[in-house]
Amino acid sequence: MATHHLAALVFALMAVPSFVFARWLAGGRLPLAGDSGMNVRDKALLDSRLARLMRMMGLAMLATALAVGLLCGDERRLAVVVVVMVLAVNGLAAACIWVVASARRRAGGGRR
Repeated sequence: MATHHLAALVFALMAVPSFVFARWLAGGRLPLAGDSGMNVRDKALLDSRLARLMRMMGLAMLATALAVGLLCGDERRLAVVVVVMVLAVNGLAAACIWVVASARRRAGGGRR
């Protein structure tokens, strides 16, 4: 197995936890620490938003795996693909933090 195929496999395997977590969130199993003050509707909305963001992270990693597998010899393009993936996944992680923080703020009546 060539090195680029092994790297593509690693990226594809890194996407699996994102899809598992998205499925877990879509099932409404997000644990909330303490008394969050969220009602059922707000919690369901938070779960669906986080699940969508996690699916998008997984898709970004799968797209990277595909690109790494196809761009085997072109190191410059490969570096660009990896940088774009890192920016996309970190941006989506920041969006997850933003969604949780805004949901907590709304549930707390704007005190936080």
